[in-house]
Parts: sequence; structure tokens; C-alpha cells
Amino acid sequence: MKRFHIRDGSFEKQMSLLITSDESEDLVDAFARATFSLITEPGDRFSGALIQALSPAEILEIEIKKVSSQALSARLREVGALDDVESTFGNIQIAHAEARQRWSARLKLSDMAKALDIALRVKAKLLTCESADWPDSLDDLGLAKPHCLWLRSRHGAESFKSPAISIVGSRVSSGYGDWVTSEIVADASNRNLAIVSGGAYGIDAIAHRAAIAHQQSTVAFMAGGIDRIYPSGNTALLDKVIEFGAVVAEQAPGASPTKWRFLQRNRLIAALGQATVVVEAGLRSGALNTISHAIDLSRPVGAVPGPITSQTSAGCNRLLNEGLASTICQPTDAADLALGRQGWFQPELESLGAFETRALDALGRQALSAQQISAKAGLTTKETAIALGQLSLLGFVEQRDSGWVKLPLEREQRSESIG
Repeated sequence: MKRFHIRDGSFEKQMSLLITSDESEDLVDAFARATFSLITEPGDRFSGALIQALSPAEILEIEIKKVSSQALSARLREVGALDDVESTFGNIQIAHAEARQRWSARLKLSDMAKALDIALRVKAKLLTCESADWPDSLDDLGLAKPHCLWLRSRHGAESFKSPAISIVGSRVSSGYGDWVTSEIVADASNRNLAIVSGGAYGIDAIAHRAAIAHQQSTVAFMAGGIDRIYPSGNTALLDKVIEFGAVVAEQAPGASPTKWRFLQRNRLIAALGQATVVVEAGLRSGALNTISHAIDLSRPVGAVPGPITSQTSAGCNRLLNEGLASTICQPTDAADLALGRQGWFQPELESLGAFETRALDALGRQALSAQQISAKAGLTTKETAIALGQLSLLGFVEQRDSGWVKLPLEREQRSESIG
């Protein structure tokens, strides 16, 4: 860490205690990433571009030493990254000067020391994209991915190793919304899907509580520092989340939750889950911001319909009306969406012929004989045989001793079969 002129070596000691992976991770780069979580706001794509082009340690050193924007431009040209950066952000010298103006007031190593002290006091750990346990799904955020993650967890980064479903909704949920959320989480937990949410009142809290009740891993993303449990009224709940999963933040310890940070926190919720489901949301609900991030990331989105008289379901109903979300008609639909299971709304069904579609419609959860399928589908014995043969070839159904069953294959596997 000599590059940053740290005389007493305290930073190196702190980092070695905070880092989650083995000694192969570069402590200097990890320290630099942690520092950028202090000096930048979430989603700062310009800092992400510079770090991607060079390295976190080199960019931090440039800022500490106040290296000129002209020199930075020359360095980017040297590594062949200047054109890419300027194609996104315009003139590098102007963009860097503006960024430095944003960052410099926060760039105090004494503040970084305080942040690391806080992290150690609350028994937090630091995870970077170089860590073995880093959740790769966050890389889909591109230049806006977090510089690092601060987490509090009894199990370390284990919570990131399972597939996950993100569940969001109104902070003023109804009894209907609470019940639906609990049922969705119960089914998802039975299929080993971790539950991701934001730790807020309402649907978020119900999702976390239900996961804990089923002893399933759950992740709560904070909008401020890892020491700033918010809302404070959910402290006891989030203490349980720490025990069963992880409370996570991208901002350095000590950071206050702000409206911008809440909105940016939502992109992490959307990115970590294989799908995002909104249970209840008004027309101006923050949960819809999470859905917007999920759509931008091409993640499957589901919405639970509600009464047309319910303001807390107005946002969900609009998503469904505009075709932006799949309808969650029953609790199992949510986990199916995250696992890529077959549903009537999936586009691969469009390639099926009339016989195949009718035969598939006839199959439910119970195994059926070919004769039963013929009767339910209104097909002849020959038409049924043709349909089942084709469906079996495509991987939609399977014949077992008990009869024909519909296969809940993942979308990717089925797409490969069709291709």
C-alpha cells in the first residue's frame, strides 16, 4: 500500500481483516475500490469506466496525487481505451474535471480510516469483483456495477451462492399483499431460491420474515452504509437477516440513506435476482423503479394483479395492462419465472403446432395416459401420438410409468433443444 503513502500500515491491517477471500486478492486494489465506494455516488459510470480501463489502484493514485486530466488522457490513449471512454462520456478532460470536482471533497484518507473502523466495529466484510464469492449477476450492470459490497452476515458470502428471486412492493401493504408474499416466498424457499429485497416496511419486510420462517437465505440491500440500518423500526428483523442471510450496502460505512441512493439501491435488487416480482405497488411506488431496472437488465418481471379498486395494486395492474410483466396467477408462478420454467406466456410455445399446443394444454400436474390426453384435448388417437412424440422430442413432456407428464425444464435448456 506504499503507493498511497500510508506510513503506519494501519490500512493494510484493516483491509486484511475485512477482505472475504484468500490472500490472492490484491489488498491495494481492494482498498481503492472501497475508497471509491466512499467518494462516489452509487451508479457512477465514469469512475467505473476509468477503473475498467486502468485499475482501481491507479485511478485512486491519480486522484490522490491530483494528476492532470491531460496526463490521464495520455494514459488512456497509451492503453488503447481513450476512444471507448470518450465515445461514452465525451471529451475526457472535461468529464474528468467534472468528476474530480464531485469526488475531491470526499477524498480524505482520514474519512476512509473511519469507514474501515466502523466496518470492523459492526463485523462487516468487504467483497469486490475480484473476490471468489462476488455475485456475477451484478456484472450485468456494466460500468454502473458497485465498486464493492459491504456485508454483514453470519455466513459470509454464502447468501450469494444460491439462485435468487427479488420481491418488492408497497411499504403500506394490505393483508392480501402480505399473504401473497408469504405464499410466494414459501414456494421459492422450497425450491432453494434465496429471497432478495430492500429491508423496508411492507412487502419487503414480509418477504424477509417469510424467508427466515422457512430458514431460507435472504438478502437485504441498504441505501446507506452497512452500519446505517434503515428503517430503524426493522432493526430486529434485519438482525435476523444477518443471521440467516446478509445485509448488504455498496456505499462505504457511515453513508446516510438518501432518495438517490434508494433509487440506485434498487438496481442491485433487480440485478441479484434471476427474476423480480412486484406484489403490490401504487402508481408512484418506488417498487416500480426496481421493475424498471429489471427490465433494463432483461430480467424476467412478474406482477401480482389486484382489485381495480385498490390503489396499492394500481402499479401492478398497469404493468400487466401494458404488457411489461408476466401475470403471477398463483404463488408457484413467481419461482417458475426465476427458474425459467415453462408458462403459457413464454415465447418458445409460439413454435408449437395446433396438436402440440392442445396436448400440452391438457397436461397439468398429474400424469395422464395418452387416452386421457386425447379426451381432454379433443384430439384423435393418431393426432395425440403425433403431438406427444413432437413434444417429447422438444423436451416439453416425458412418458413415465404413471403416464405422460409436463417437464418443468429451464428456458435455456429448452431453447437449446429447439435449436
